[in-house]
Amino acid sequence: MTTEHDKLAVMRYLDGEMTAGERSAFECHLEDCPECQKTLAELSTLKEVTRHMKIADLPQTVWDRYWTGVYNRIERSVAWFLFILGAAMLVAYDIYQIITDPTLESYVQLALMLLIVGFAVLLLSVIREKIAVNRTDRYQREVKR
Repeated sequence: MTTEHDKLAVMRYLDGEMTAGERSAFECHLEDCPECQKTLAELSTLKEVTRHMKIADLPQTVWDRYWTGVYNRIERSVAWFLFILGAAMLVAYDIYQIITDPTLESYVQLALMLLIVGFAVLLLSVIREKIAVNRTDRYQREVKR
């Protein structure tokens, strides 16, 4: 069985990291060890295959869609957060109003503003996305109704 030490030695041998003495001693070991020979053959093949590999460049349209998607998620997350925060503030106010019945009109105004701003951001986000899709979607431009 090939030990971790033997595997490390095979990798050092392949990468040319051995001294001349270590290299000759390892080559003598290789003559008597079929498992190290097999490991050397497998790693040599792997090294040769990976040497010629290259990471493919993505087309610009993929990056454009990615960043548009990230922007939409952030935009909608903020809008939903504002909307939910406003709704939660209104609910909290209603609960507070039921318990104590004080007048806190500025709190209600802030909650309503958050609801309106959140809704407006969501609406604008959807409209902006629809416009972008209509400009870039070939299917919609090529299909005649």
